[in-house]
Amino acid sequence: GGTDGPAIFTNDGDLVWLRPDSGMQVTNFHVVDLAGQPTLAWWEGTINGGIGTGDVVLADSTYREISRVRAGNGRRVDLHEFQLTSQGTALLLADAGVAATSAPGGSGLVGQVMDCAVQEIDLQTGAVRFEWHTITDITIDESFVDPPTDPTASIYDYVHANSIEVDGDGTLLVSARNTSTVYKIDRTTGAIVWRLGGKRSDFTMGAGATFSWQHDARRQPDGTLTIFDDSASPGHSRGIVLRLDEQAMTATLVRAFEHAAPLLARSQGNVQILPGGNVLVGWGDAGYVSEFSPNGKVVFDATYPAAVQSYRNYRLAWTGRPADPPAAAAVSGRGGSVTAFASWNGATEVATWDVLAGPSAGALKLAGSVPRSGFETSIPVKGPAQWVRVVARNARGAVLGSSPIVNVSA
Repeated sequence: GGTDGPAIFTNDGDLVWLRPDSGMQVTNFHVVDLAGQPTLAWWEGTINGGIGTGDVVLADSTYREISRVRAGNGRRVDLHEFQLTSQGTALLLADAGVAATSAPGGSGLVGQVMDCAVQEIDLQTGAVRFEWHTITDITIDESFVDPPTDPTASIYDYVHANSIEVDGDGTLLVSARNTSTVYKIDRTTGAIVWRLGGKRSDFTMGAGATFSWQHDARRQPDGTLTIFDDSASPGHSRGIVLRLDEQAMTATLVRAFEHAAPLLARSQGNVQILPGGNVLVGWGDAGYVSEFSPNGKVVFDATYPAAVQSYRNYRLAWTGRPADPPAAAAVSGRGGSVTAFASWNGATEVATWDVLAGPSAGALKLAGSVPRSGFETSIPVKGPAQWVRVVARNARGAVLGSSPIVNVSA
């Protein structure tokens, strides 16, 4: 999702759903499993200097908001992460400025540093089950970002955490962009178990395994770790798969996915392993999304209009059944011909559109039927018409919904 709101597209790039712009910025739009029900989740709020202040919205298959997840202990939710666990909790980041002297090694600094707090929130009660702060264990000298020249004007974002992943042993993997490090965190004690990458890496990085300014560190079922490497040593971004040997403490590059025309994402980005083994890569602020076969062949590639970007991109199963009815419009053309237009924001099951037309609202008859074609489908209306209604049908011919009756405009 970008600043205009969350959006869903078909495999062909047709728009399926766009939430009307609320004036809030939106990121991290994806499908989560909420008590066995596929549910849409996105962060919305305001963004300042790459840090978000807001909440997480949960919406059902009708696109109606069902709840909001908020951070605890007086903080707001940051834009970078939201994960649901199988224990009925949510993992999120809650960032806030704190005195620079409270960070390890920060005694010589003035002003504030950004403390990225990992919180685990009980979905039922809102209580904080677990909390970990970057200022507790991450030292200032791990950062690759210099302090601001005017510490009174801006907060020193020396860590910039951007993803949380539950590891196979129940610990947490936390990615930090500004230290170029992935941290393994003990979920009971809060201790750092190991660092992958960065200045204090506990791993020996094999050929091609080094990453920097990364996002979206995810443990895969086969034990590998996927990362979106924003700016690797070759000078362009990659989606990478690493194999970690946590006894020998070595990191080996298994595979790298690169765009045919090399892209450099200065921020954002993600890697998603799809059920069939393909790999989806969102290229962050470079404005592309690509799907690769397991051997690296590009099978899907799309770009956003200039100045449009998406924090993360996902290919996910979703069935949308909007609570609002379909929308219809109709216009008359030369010789009295009439064209109807049908759309239904968020409906995923429409296969065909029927148009009913007639001289009065009480005398409508079937006057055309066409396959759905894009977000808005045009339908030639047979015969004279002053009033029309459109009817959505699924692939089996069952009626999904009907629009209000509308007048034909000149």
